[in-house]
Amino acid sequence: MKILKIILFMILVTVNLSAIFDDYEPSPRARAMGGTFYSTSDDAYGIFYNPAGLIKAGNNLNISYSKLFGNDFQILNTVSLSMELPKNLGVLGIGLQSMDVDYHDISLLSEKIYALAHSFTILKDVHSEINFGYTANLYYLSINGFGDQPAFGLNLGALATLHQRTRIGFSISNLNNPKVGEDNSHDLPQKMAMGISYMPYNGVTTSFELKRSLDGDTELHAGTELEVYKMLSLRFGVRNNPASYSLGAKFDLYNIIVEYAYNTHTIDATHHFGLGYRF
Repeated sequence: MKILKIILFMILVTVNLSAIFDDYEPSPRARAMGGTFYSTSDDAYGIFYNPAGLIKAGNNLNISYSKLFGNDFQILNTVSLSMELPKNLGVLGIGLQSMDVDYHDISLLSEKIYALAHSFTILKDVHSEINFGYTANLYYLSINGFGDQPAFGLNLGALATLHQRTRIGFSISNLNNPKVGEDNSHDLPQKMAMGISYMPYNGVTTSFELKRSLDGDTELHAGTELEVYKMLSLRFGVRNNPASYSLGAKFDLYNIIVEYAYNTHTIDATHHFGLGYRF
């Protein structure tokens, strides 16, 4: 049985279903908008994208659930909380992301990220502002039969708002180049993301972003969010590498937020569900 588990795990790695601490996109909004979120990040999910955007989140609690690529054995769960600090000290964020690969009630692989983030404003006037943020991540990798491995990573982010309608975001993940595995043999992914969001009208947001990994792969993402009614917003997005499209919706009623996202993939589509509350 142990050999079977090892073979199954190696197959998953081979087809890239369980790349270690990959960009799993924990936010349903980001997934629905083609992966664009680094130039907005205005809710608690910003902990895992651009921590500078947390300053826009205020007091917010979000949870999300997804079966990646429609696989019953590959589950992504996320909890994120942002809280305003007193005396203009900014916003504090706490998050947990868990990606588990199970087979017949046996946990083959578990990736957990415990995140602590902080965002603050360094410059602000009537029309514009510049925010900065950072996230400290404790990575915890557990592979059945191979033991547990922790690692520490640091993310940095900046977000500039120009004339209230344009936002320019920048973020870099795992700046300290953390490693996991026996003898620290596996580099955790390092990525740089930058993008721009523009709100031509109230209730309309368009975003275009670029992500580049340390190994040279470049991803292009574009997305749009339309507020149809005060309580309903629709979202659409496209991306490359691999080429796919996405869509979703948000229902906001008395500060209770329900979100859904659908994202195509060369393997299979992913359905993503989220529930949040602003208090």
